[in-house]
Amino acid sequence: MKRRIKLFSLIILISLVFSACNMPGETTATEPIPDPATAPPSAATQPPTATETAAPNLISVDLAGPQMTLGSKYTYVDGTVLVAVPGGPFIMGYNFADNPKREVTIGDFWIYSTKVTNSQYALCVQLGKCSPPKSEDSPTYDDSRYIKYPVTGVTYSQAADYCTFVHGRLPTEAEWEKTARGPEGNLFPWGDGGPSCNLLNYKFCVSKTTWVNQYKDGVSYYGAFDMSGNTREWAADWYSPTYNVESPVPDPLGPELGEKRSVRGSSYQDSADPSLSAHRFSLDPNQTLPDLGFRCVVEDPTYFAPWCEQLIYVGAGIDGSQPNCAPTIKCNDVSISQAPNCTENFTPYTIVTFNAANIPPDSFSYELAGCSQDPEGNGSVNKFLCYPGDVGPATTTGSCTVTSSDSCGSCPANYNKVGDTCKWDGSSTGGAACLPGSTFDPVAQCCTSNPGFGTDFGVCPAGTYPLDGACVDSPDAVLDTAIQDVLFGKCSPPVIVTRIPGGGDDPNTGGCVEPADGCRKITGGQAPYWNPASCSCESAPP
Repeated sequence: MKRRIKLFSLIILISLVFSACNMPGETTATEPIPDPATAPPSAATQPPTATETAAPNLISVDLAGPQMTLGSKYTYVDGTVLVAVPGGPFIMGYNFADNPKREVTIGDFWIYSTKVTNSQYALCVQLGKCSPPKSEDSPTYDDSRYIKYPVTGVTYSQAADYCTFVHGRLPTEAEWEKTARGPEGNLFPWGDGGPSCNLLNYKFCVSKTTWVNQYKDGVSYYGAFDMSGNTREWAADWYSPTYNVESPVPDPLGPELGEKRSVRGSSYQDSADPSLSAHRFSLDPNQTLPDLGFRCVVEDPTYFAPWCEQLIYVGAGIDGSQPNCAPTIKCNDVSISQAPNCTENFTPYTIVTFNAANIPPDSFSYELAGCSQDPEGNGSVNKFLCYPGDVGPATTTGSCTVTSSDSCGSCPANYNKVGDTCKWDGSSTGGAACLPGSTFDPVAQCCTSNPGFGTDFGVCPAGTYPLDGACVDSPDAVLDTAIQDVLFGKCSPPVIVTRIPGGGDDPNTGGCVEPADGCRKITGGQAPYWNPASCSCESAPP
């Protein structure tokens, strides 16, 4: 069964409850908050008179951002987990003509620990900042089973647009290779040992892309997933086989112009050799592939203010912080059945029924425009009567339940667990920018969705699913969906045969005559030819 869904009918599970204070898309810079013990009295700090209104109490903010040290991680505005790559020299290259072994020095940067996912890219599309990927090269993009798979089918410019959307950029080749290899120049992200199907998705081990954090044993020195395998990735540089080879420069940016862009990493289709982290490829920047994605570099992880609320992790967590947490996840299966038929007047119609199996859970949703619900009037609300016209398609989505202990749930760093949500504690950021469709709340000093904008934000980290009010990292946590076009059969009147009175039933003895209105008219053109031998109307000449 083909399962599809509008991605954000799944992702929109959280309603941010703080009041919006700015217009959509605006950000507000705030002055440092004075220490009440040392600040001079002002009108805002004096007791209010009968005609004055007391100023709101602002939350103190610790402006210390995440540390740029090995192993440091930071949850970013689109749900990705950034990993720190401290600056310094590293061994770049191997025994390749266009990438020989040499020492290159680059500065500090933060990079996405995973490739950009379908759900992350879909948010950018929904907010009007990105264009949809090429459908034939992105078979997983609009399918609910693959929201945490890497987005593919995007050009260089589309990838760059997404990184701009999150105030980042594509990595340079040097940044990408250092992330993949570490300072000592490991041959592969996990070290110098050869590749295998438990370390990366290559050599058609799976024959398609996989979720972005599946290969936990294959992470790089800095904690980045899929630096080899799954999909290749766009890099920022124009491609040149000789750039920065004989005279390496610090922080190389690549040549100023070129015909092709550099592509790094390998895909599920590649063999072992391209899995070497020093391997280079190139591609027309306007081209797309079903095994080509990207990730972003962020220079200032505190540019965006945090979300006022986030969902709780239920499960081991993407960083393995809860190894003993194993929630029970139960999802039902949904399907669509159709029964085409004809009325007595030869008008086609179809009865469409939405079904749920593997229950409980019992709940499921369905939609079918242009048809009559409950045609028999007996309470069968999941059954529809459809006639040809502006109909459908028929869509249905199942449901899941997550069962776990009260202690089996955690919040990201700098968030406190309050009920069934995580609320920001006001620490570790001084940013005041928010994504389009959300605003900065100067009182709570975090980002909240604009009332009436129509877009809430799923903030589950990349590699996890939003489900039942939480973020889960189980591959079983997938809502079942189905979509079908409504089908109608052909309804034709029966073939009418006129016989000679008294001629008997056997055309060989009694004979018969062609209908007065002609075969073409009485069969609607389906059997226009009269056959006197068989005494019938037929589709082909006798």
